Amino acid sequence: MMARIRPALALIALGLSSLAVAQGSDEAAFIIDAMIENLRAESVRATVVITVTDGDKVTERVLEILSVGDDRSLITVVTPPRDAGQAFLNVGQNLFIYNPRLRRTLRLPPSGRSDNFLDSDLSFNDLAGDDYRQDYTATVVERDNYSVILELTPDPQAPTPYGKLLYSADATTFAPTLLVFFDQRGQAVREIRFSNVIEANGRHIPTRLEVHDLLSEGSSTVAVWQDYDFDAEISESCFNQQALERGCR
Repeated sequence: MMARIRPALALIALGLSSLAVAQGSDEAAFIIDAMIENLRAESVRATVVITVTDGDKVTERVLEILSVGDDRSLITVVTPPRDAGQAFLNVGQNLFIYNPRLRRTLRLPPSGRSDNFLDSDLSFNDLAGDDYRQDYTATVVERDNYSVILELTPDPQAPTPYGKLLYSADATTFAPTLLVFFDQRGQAVREIRFSNVIEANGRHIPTRLEVHDLLSEGSSTVAVWQDYDFDAEISESCFNQQALERGCR
């Protein structure tokens, strides 16, 4: 009798374990979705000031950002004059860059999303955020009444140089607070701190990002959202090559 009961108990335990894993995966997927959605509104028109510090050198750029949903955005450099008109268009999985000096439009490969953006410590992924849920598997590694921490492990074919990410958020609103990047050897190499959270249409959106290269002392980038409209009406005509090269109002 006992011989028959033990296998049955083992099957029950295995089933409960599988259920717990499934529930944990669903929870992590829900949380990372909420975190990414908190990085943007359904539509937004904003001015973003990016300040790059590299030792004693400080550079400032002003950008205009137009974005609708999670797959369409247009970023245009306003100042300084030498960079004015340079623009970035994201439509679906396609990312294009326009260089006004050369009057040329180039399409970036998927791996280009992780490259430094305008000589800053930011990448295009940091501004868009969606690749963090598309190319990574999330696991909840810590949670209490105040915060939740996810470990993001890249999928085998993900175009990323990182071995894993630790992504923290407020436990109630899921507004992101800290993102730490680790190399393939497990060393922390980069971090982003999110702050100045505002509420817009039920989302809790950080309007200040501070990026640090943990391997280069004195190197940082701060991006601050200004003059933002998180319920803007933006025409579909803003997301094509003509708008990339000539701008959109």
